[in-house]
Amino acid sequence: MKNNYSIKVPLKNSPYEIIVGKNVIEKNKKKIFSAIKDAQKIFIITDTVIRKLHLKKIIKIIPKKIFVKTFVISSGEKMKDIKTINKLISFLLKNNVSRNDAIFAVGGGVIGDISGFLASITLRGVNLIHFPTTLLAQVDSSVGGKTGVNSSYGKNLIGTFYQPNLVICDTIFLSTLPKRELTAGYAEVIKYSIIYDKIFFNWLNKNSKGLLKLDNLKVIKTIKRSVEIKKEFVLKDEKDINNKRALLNFGHTFAHSLENCTKYSKILLHGEAVAIGICMACKLSHILGFLSLNNYFKIKNTFIKFELPFDLSFLKRINIKKKEIVKNMIYDKKNLKGKINFILCKDVGSAFVYNKIKKEFINKSIS
Repeated sequence: MKNNYSIKVPLKNSPYEIIVGKNVIEKNKKKIFSAIKDAQKIFIITDTVIRKLHLKKIIKIIPKKIFVKTFVISSGEKMKDIKTINKLISFLLKNNVSRNDAIFAVGGGVIGDISGFLASITLRGVNLIHFPTTLLAQVDSSVGGKTGVNSSYGKNLIGTFYQPNLVICDTIFLSTLPKRELTAGYAEVIKYSIIYDKIFFNWLNKNSKGLLKLDNLKVIKTIKRSVEIKKEFVLKDEKDINNKRALLNFGHTFAHSLENCTKYSKILLHGEAVAIGICMACKLSHILGFLSLNNYFKIKNTFIKFELPFDLSFLKRINIKKKEIVKNMIYDKKNLKGKINFILCKDVGSAFVYNKIKKEFINKSIS
């Protein structure tokens, strides 16, 4: 089994490469700077945790002739708002950023989403390289060009589509992840297997112990396959126009609502919300007669194997009401013509968009 890979995303107007492996930052220094060859300034966006753990690794590879400035934010989903974006824009403009310069996003999904949005709106577009430091960011948020910040009405309701110049998924970052953060990342991985690849689903089930223990070759294979699956959806539907890319939001209608209910706090990580959301979407699929009871339990047991939550008992201490969960769904981005669009499944490897659902069935699926 190889220990590093290059995955090309051949989009017509903005093709780029995703590099996956261990210690790939140093090995791909030339590739990183050829992707931003005219940049005279690099602006690193990171958080307080990553600054201590990994910032030196990034600064070390930057040629001395390039001007470098770092902006550090607090960690956590609560930082993903317009206030943070305004501070970052002021930071860039104060330092005379030009369109040839580059933003290095060094962090998890929050840093990636903020940095992508910032890169897309500053001077109508500056260069962007992602260095995702969490499993969830490496398999999901750093790939595909979706950017965004949260609103009081819901998650990622303010955003753009903006592709990076390059993505470097180095598994060296994962060795410093807290166990809970690592585990949460596998929710998105399991999602890919359910919506697209039954063989991958079965492989994940067989290798869950090794993946939780960070067996490097297995983790690299997992990231590679997840990125390949996401790439397929992005190539078919880059800007979410024809509902093909919407399948990537399997479980997210429930998940985003739950995150809103918990005020984007650390009580519920994004991956944990996705795990619960997928189990609710599968339960809804079963209630509506699309998914067999056997397959519903097979999927639910996979989340249990990966030590992920699967229902609201995980949040019992804050007593979230069903009414509040359903109310938040009204603002979901996938909704069209006043109807809530759900991603449902018929089997592992077979997902689809559906919106002809009575409220009573939605309520039954929330438990």
